[in-house]
Amino acid sequence: MPNEYLSIPEAAAILGISRIAAFKRVKKGALPAIRIGRNWAVPAFAVAAPGGRPAPAAPPAAPHAAPGSDDGGMGEMGWD
Repeated sequence: MPNEYLSIPEAAAILGISRIAAFKRVKKGALPAIRIGRNWAVPAFAVAAPGGRPAPAAPPAAPHAAPGSDDGGMGEMGWD
């Protein structure tokens, strides 16, 4: 019987994103997950589309300030 749930690192590997990015998606509600003790479990259907292909990634976030703006260069570093 296939696993019904994946760990965050397993889901991140399937989605092609980092573990931290997967946690951020869970926190924002973009990736459904349940808490089991101290661990998070992502339903397998949330990361695999029908046919076994990975689900599409969430749309990219709005770009930060343009390079050379008054943000001190922080926009280029990807800081949230």
